[in-house]
Amino acid sequence: MNEDATNTGVSQPAYPLPRPTAADPRFTYGLLHDIAEALQRNGFPRPSGTDWADLTTALHRFIYQKETS
Repeated sequence: MNEDATNTGVSQPAYPLPRPTAADPRFTYGLLHDIAEALQRNGFPRPSGTDWADLTTALHRFIYQKETS
């Protein structure tokens, strides 16, 4: 935590993380499956078809910083 966050009581966001230079072993189908299950437990339909690709993209955009040109 940085000093400013401690003094103001406001925590800094944890995401996005720096974009990895290689594949991140934590970003797995298991992670996507766990998120899909959490969505279902909260009343959302299970992803199907191209939903999986969309979920992967959305999660990747949330976790990692944008690509720099």
